[in-house]
Amino acid sequence: MSIEIETFQAGFRITPMTTEILTSVVALEEECGLNSRGIEGYRRMLSDQRAILLVAIEGAELVIGAFSGNVVVDELQIDNLAVSDRRRRKGVGRRLLRSALSLAKSLGAHTATLEVRSSNLPARTLYEKEGFVAAGLRRRYYLTPLDDALLLSREI
Repeated sequence: MSIEIETFQAGFRITPMTTEILTSVVALEEECGLNSRGIEGYRRMLSDQRAILLVAIEGAELVIGAFSGNVVVDELQIDNLAVSDRRRRKGVGRRLLRSALSLAKSLGAHTATLEVRSSNLPARTLYEKEGFVAAGLRRRYYLTPLDDALLLSREI
């Protein structure tokens, strides 16, 4: 997988995840309350040609956002999209998501799917603005805290 580094006027750039920043990626996911693959899980994923692992970098090396997903057959399965609290609502998540969808399309994906906490209104709003629609509900899917998972999908 190759991606050109994109730099945006908001002062960040989107680039592929590397082993050197995995500690920062996992820390960001924990800050955001997301389940992480952990450093070793990401190390394994980095060698998978169908994995889409992107980060948003501010300045020289500050990780302010991360995306992880995998193309399975013709579907992008989105695992995590994390954005630092201080950079939310500034286009970081939207840019990561759009970059990932573009890469997934180049890998042959026709649809994208994900699960999101039903109570996570900011994330749901982002996904809905990007064309995702409700495709199902998994009751009591998240345990800490207890919450339903809303299944979302869209065509790419």
